Amino acid sequence: MKKRCCINRRGYFFLIDSVLALGVLAIGAFLIFTFYTDVPEVEPPEILSEDIMDFFATSKIKDINNEYAGLGGELWDSGVITNAENTLLQQIAEFYADDNLDIAEKFIVNLTVNSFPQQYIFEFRLNKELIYPKDPTEEHLDSKSSTRILIPSKKIVYGINQETGDMFGPYNAEVLVWQ
Repeated sequence: MKKRCCINRRGYFFLIDSVLALGVLAIGAFLIFTFYTDVPEVEPPEILSEDIMDFFATSKIKDINNEYAGLGGELWDSGVITNAENTLLQQIAEFYADDNLDIAEKFIVNLTVNSFPQQYIFEFRLNKELIYPKDPTEEHLDSKSSTRILIPSKKIVYGINQETGDMFGPYNAEVLVWQ
């Protein structure tokens, strides 16, 4: 019977050892996962930047339901927009080619109002010239210079002015998004 007592004591030793090892592993896993909570999110601004550029590059004027920029809207009725087949990006480039930068800025504002998350800020550039916001505030410039993540999305845009038959572009279009 003495052999049984020694075997039982060894069983307690292995049981206590495994409980301690499990505790060390649980504490280690807890510490590792708590360190990863402060990592900034890279994907949402990247996805947002690509989505904005894709929205401008693929959506046509005729498909937009907007009182300012869509068919039957203010710009259409006044004759500023004449081609319903233009994409939004082509229309911005046409405004740029015609030197209507104020209209281009207001066009972008009306298309992105209430559809852009509040915590993100974006800029729209055409050939490295700032289109939106045309006159950035000091707060805008400070937030851009102090951000850790600045995500660009670029496309080349060109087209034909339907009224004159002149080709405009190619222009480098760029959207910058940051938090």
